[in-house]
Amino acid sequence: MRTLKFWPMAWTLAVFATVVFALDMLLGVLFPDWWVMQRAWELVLPGFIFISWGTFFLGLVESFIGGFLTAVLFVPIYNFFATRAPREASITSEMKQAGQHQ
Repeated sequence: MRTLKFWPMAWTLAVFATVVFALDMLLGVLFPDWWVMQRAWELVLPGFIFISWGTFFLGLVESFIGGFLTAVLFVPIYNFFATRAPREASITSEMKQAGQHQ
């Protein structure tokens, strides 16, 4: 199984989180009664209050950092299990072959 490279995954998750945040803020401005995600962002992002320019840019930065930190946790965990799975599969197949030869 292939392992993930850290930097492409970190950039992908960070930019993705930033784009989702920006689109959600745009939808919040266009549809003011759509308040669910704005409240969620206020809970998740420290210092963010819907909406002013200062807190919008703060939210962009915090979303980017959150996406990056997700990669910091996700990539090593994924790579640990990705490298372990083929090794365990080969050990299991070797054990089965050894049992057939006896």
